[in-house]
Amino acid sequence: MSANVYILTNNPLAAGKYPEAVRRLECGVDGILQAARDEIHLGAVMIGHPLSGSIGIGETPCKSLVLSTRRGALDMQAIQLIESALEAYRQTPPNPHHRLPPEILRDFQVVDLDLLDSAMKALPAQYHI
Repeated sequence: MSANVYILTNNPLAAGKYPEAVRRLECGVDGILQAARDEIHLGAVMIGHPLSGSIGIGETPCKSLVLSTRRGALDMQAIQLIESALEAYRQTPPNPHHRLPPEILRDFQVVDLDLLDSAMKALPAQYHI
């Protein structure tokens, strides 16, 4: 049975753990959110919430989102969620993530991977990798 979900991420730890399911992008969190929005507009289902976790969307340099490979009708609720996440990101003062020490960047990657692991364990029955 082939996978019917994939992970949009900029987190190398997620790419290492889920290589068969990852679409890794070299971008910031805003790029992940915009790519997810584009996929939702094409009919992908967003599985999970783009603002999961207790770290603010503009405070972390890492983001992983799970989407379906199956295409369906445009999900207006998902569009609203992703647009709200993009707006929250835009409202956050800039954070120079490129200046983070490697150990701090790794901490953010570990937290993102933990959130992703939780999302993957909680996949609805019809989704799998």
